[in-house]
Amino acid sequence: MNSSSLTMKHDVFISFRAKDTRDNFVSHLCGCLRRKRIKTFLYDELPTEERYEESLKAIEVSRISVIVFSDNFGDSKWCLDEVVAILKCKEKFGQIVIPVLYHVDPLDIENQTGSFGDAFAKRRDLAEQLQEWKDGFTEAINLPGWSTAYLSDEEMLVNEIAREIENKLLRASRTKVIIEWSLVITNLILEIPSSVFDQISSPHKPLYALAAMSMSLLSCLLCIVDLLHKGRVERVVWKWTWPIPWFHYQTQRSNRFGSFPEMLGLVCALCQTTITAVNYSFITRRNDTPIKFSVWPIMFALGLLCTLLIKRSRYN
Repeated sequence: MNSSSLTMKHDVFISFRAKDTRDNFVSHLCGCLRRKRIKTFLYDELPTEERYEESLKAIEVSRISVIVFSDNFGDSKWCLDEVVAILKCKEKFGQIVIPVLYHVDPLDIENQTGSFGDAFAKRRDLAEQLQEWKDGFTEAINLPGWSTAYLSDEEMLVNEIAREIENKLLRASRTKVIIEWSLVITNLILEIPSSVFDQISSPHKPLYALAAMSMSLLSCLLCIVDLLHKGRVERVVWKWTWPIPWFHYQTQRSNRFGSFPEMLGLVCALCQTTITAVNYSFITRRNDTPIKFSVWPIMFALGLLCTLLIKRSRYN
């Protein structure tokens, strides 16, 4: 299963303590996910010197994070930092987080007792970070998840978690497709009548020109809102690059945000809005429209259709 976003390199990020779960539970879970063609990130598959930095980056480009709380999980500052990073992505970008309690008591995690209490006691000199870690652990274990206390058969537990992840990814993918096609259809419904009204408008029929301008403006606003939403979801940042400053993906320095068809659709929508506004201003002054025919709606429609067709071909 491929990620439904070009910038989402991984479907699942697994945060775990290697000495507790790498050779058993995590290995089985990762294998099960990959057999379902779900892209899964494990930090220890990278060169040692790159693991910490790349793990934090991988969290930002993963759609789902699984946190496997085990007996020695709190001993690792690495694991503590991953939990904080995961919850920040959940808050900012709506990342799905699934906690798994692997032979641990949730009360030990929430109240910082037992092995978790010992682990946090060792870091009392880091007061500010310590409180952030504690808050992160408390928030994470109160999310809907899984526990060996309720499903002790490890094979069944792995299969159930993998099934849940697969269903969440499928639902997100279907929702995204529905939204994309709904936007295309809505824009076409607005742009085609806008073009027709613009052509039949005249000084004697100013309402047609007003309707054309209103529909074109609404279509343009939908394009802008859609791009802003995609930019937020895909974590783009503004960069003053030559020759045109624009938004870029954080993890791909040379890659500008937005495909060519998407930019073409936006430019065409802006041009059509400008044309209808100019025509309306002439008509309200009882002058004939200076622009008799516009190809922008056609180019706009082709741009939107090309965007979806290109995306579908990449994912199939």
